[in-house]
Amino acid sequence: MKKFQFLLLDAGPIIKLFELDIWDKFLHSCDVTISRTVIPEVKWASQELEDVCIDMAPYEEKGLIRIIDRDAAAVMSFYSTLNPLYKNLIDPDDGEVATMEFLLASSEKWFLCSADGPVFRLLGSLGRGEQGRSLEEMLKDIGLQPGICWDRITPRDEDWKYTKKFREKFTSAGQVDSIQGQGLV
Repeated sequence: MKKFQFLLLDAGPIIKLFELDIWDKFLHSCDVTISRTVIPEVKWASQELEDVCIDMAPYEEKGLIRIIDRDAAAVMSFYSTLNPLYKNLIDPDDGEVATMEFLLASSEKWFLCSADGPVFRLLGSLGRGEQGRSLEEMLKDIGLQPGICWDRITPRDEDWKYTKKFREKFTSAGQVDSIQGQGLV
């Protein structure tokens, strides 16, 4: 049985797992679900980073990942409930909106691994901060150590967005938003 049965991934962690060359090992420990709207973000990034060739189709065909489609009307309905603060932070065309809508609509206990501050902030504002996971936390939980010294990464480092401290900072900001009545309309 895999450590994480219900795990949603955003584009940033997928790209990083490929860069670290541990994607296949990661899949052995986690049942991974990806919103179809995330796939173009991954492909776009792989063109920019020529040394990372990312094609999710073979993984889906082999049953190693699950790609979900969300109803566009449901996704836009969810987006319309966001406070203007969050609408300015989260692009409605990015994969995280469909991923968040799926997470919130599901009765299952999903975890969302992201590298986007607004995603963690929104989870915090909705009282779902415990469902957000950084890539650092995921890798430590499943015992994959890619040679990154997470404790030495600071906010100035590019990899900071993959750390537990990053997730905690934005989740906390979302909790403050909730207390102040921001988050949802």
